[in-house]
Amino acid sequence: MNLEQKAQKLADYTRSLSDFRFSSKIDGNYDHMGATITDAILQAGLNYDSVVRRRTQRILDSYPQARTTSEFLKTLEESGPKAVLDWKDDEKPRRVLAVTQLFIREGIETELQLETWLDRSENIKKLQTIKGIKKKTTDYFRKLVGIETCAPDVHLYGFIQDAQIILGEHQYEEAKEIINRAAVLLGHKPGIFDQSIWEYKSGRVKKSCED
Repeated sequence: MNLEQKAQKLADYTRSLSDFRFSSKIDGNYDHMGATITDAILQAGLNYDSVVRRRTQRILDSYPQARTTSEFLKTLEESGPKAVLDWKDDEKPRRVLAVTQLFIREGIETELQLETWLDRSENIKKLQTIKGIKKKTTDYFRKLVGIETCAPDVHLYGFIQDAQIILGEHQYEEAKEIINRAAVLLGHKPGIFDQSIWEYKSGRVKKSCED
């Protein structure tokens, strides 16, 4: 089965789900570099709604001046990354600081500038030189600033598996391509399909209906 056939199978499976709903918006587009960096770095391996979303909103509420990278770096240096992020261990605060410093060196002050910067493969490689940042986080950064793509995670892999689609050796890239192509077949943007799958598999949609 080739990529196009797998994408068609995923689209057909999605249509078969009576309780699947397409989201009207995606997370991100904060117009606030502090929130964007925080969201992108904290999301890996954590519960998004209970851990990441709360801290991202805290950055927006408590540090409105940190909408530019320079101001966010100033905030991190004055208060300390762990205090700003309300975080106990060292690794992710260190990563947030490293990314912020990289963006400063690259002359990135706003989300619009970051969107342009992330559209170049050589810049993706620069971002991935930071320990702990790989394909998923860089794609997630791209998604947060409005670039049409998806960032496969455990929920998206699970959805593909539910559709009885078997991935090949290069699972991440294949999953990404299947989801992006299936989104087009369904008449939606990849970022919306990504968000919708994530909400469906995480139970956010069902919980919202129950509430």
